[in-house]
Amino acid sequence: MSIESIDNIKFQTAIGLEVHMELLTETKMYCSCKNTFGERENAVICPVCAGYPGILPSMNKRAVELAVRAGLALNCKINRSFKMSRKNYFYPDLPKAYQISQFFAPICTNGFLEIKGKKYPISDIHLEEDAGKLYENGVDFNRSGIPLIELVTEPCFHSAAEAMVFLKELRLITMYLGVSDCRIEQGSMRCDVNVSVNRIGEPCGERCELKNVSGFSNVYDGILYEEIRQKTLISEGCRVLRETRRWDPEKKESVLLRSKENTADYRYFDDPDFPEIILTEEFVQDIFSKLPMLPNKKRSYYASLGVSIQAAEDIILDPQKDSIFCDCIRMDICGAKTLSGLINGIAAEFLNEAPNYLNEINKEGFCLALCKIGRLREKGAVSSTSAKLLFESHIKGGGDIDLLLKELKLEQISDSEYIEKLAERVLAENRKSVEDYRRGKTNALAFLVGQCMRLSDGKADPSLCKEAVLKRIVYENI
Repeated sequence: MSIESIDNIKFQTAIGLEVHMELLTETKMYCSCKNTFGERENAVICPVCAGYPGILPSMNKRAVELAVRAGLALNCKINRSFKMSRKNYFYPDLPKAYQISQFFAPICTNGFLEIKGKKYPISDIHLEEDAGKLYENGVDFNRSGIPLIELVTEPCFHSAAEAMVFLKELRLITMYLGVSDCRIEQGSMRCDVNVSVNRIGEPCGERCELKNVSGFSNVYDGILYEEIRQKTLISEGCRVLRETRRWDPEKKESVLLRSKENTADYRYFDDPDFPEIILTEEFVQDIFSKLPMLPNKKRSYYASLGVSIQAAEDIILDPQKDSIFCDCIRMDICGAKTLSGLINGIAAEFLNEAPNYLNEINKEGFCLALCKIGRLREKGAVSSTSAKLLFESHIKGGGDIDLLLKELKLEQISDSEYIEKLAERVLAENRKSVEDYRRGKTNALAFLVGQCMRLSDGKADPSLCKEAVLKRIVYENI
């Protein structure tokens, strides 16, 4: 537990998160309007999402499936029957003056997310619709009615850093599930943060809520600010009031919006437009059977294949790279360790420059090329420099990898006599680096091997070059 001291007063902090994630459905939650982003203001609305009197909403089945998928992955109890509720409040971006949400019977309850052996309890995951968006000249209702899940944790975090670890892992899991794209810059993942501070040994303090915080850095900064603000109030003998506050990322401070509402203020009641919804056992089990391997299990699996912890994490943190890696593994042409280096290296570099290159048509050829190059690397037939040139030539002009290797004359040179002569020349031209190495500057060896690679146009076997350089340095030292 995080315990700090201000003026010799010891405090503890409790943090709870309410994470809103827009769902990857084709249509909105209760109507047939397209679920999209970036359209001009009020271009994607209808009488249902614009809140016209007399509207009759209908449930989006796909949204229910995605909510169940998230709940199963996060160890929740899936309630076989649930209801929709009306959450009543007035705000300009809420055209009906109520939000169709869940309160009395959420779809998922009592779950947890385990990270490095620690279980973080999840109170519930419930379905609801998003509100519109205020802008300078009015209200844009394009976002109104977009389906989302709200994940509510217990106040189980005791530092900003701990909350960040949870949010990042949650985002990764949600993306792997295909539940949400979690594009923070587009607002499809947002967070309400509840922070309370109290003296050690006293009851838990009054909580303040930071509303609709987007961006992990803003969540982190917001928690730190609230901790200090509340600790300062308590140390000065003031009372911390229950408030809803807004985080100002420009000023790096929280600003009062209103007094924090109580549950009674929303006057929840069952939505009369929706009957009780029943989920069959077959429906839930079908979703469970299709769950993908999640990040935590992938980490263990990739380690068992010989992939380093860092290389595995670099792949897992990018679902596109992970998909490529999995496809390559299934081809069983070269080893996983070799593939991880190629995917985190030449493949990642290419996709950073051409992010829209891969599609369902060319992905198999892309993966096959990586696997063939990986096999050549394992055989010692190409150097890392030649592997990159070979890959780029294949991507730009096509052609078989083995044929390109010969056409471009990129075969790695392993001729011992040739490499001995390279080493002799490099050492003669770089006497200072030789002396530096003898004085203990080990990076001088990498420079000398690099010079061998430069003279051979990247074709010489680097391990043989290193061996020849070391042998000659030792021989000359006798």
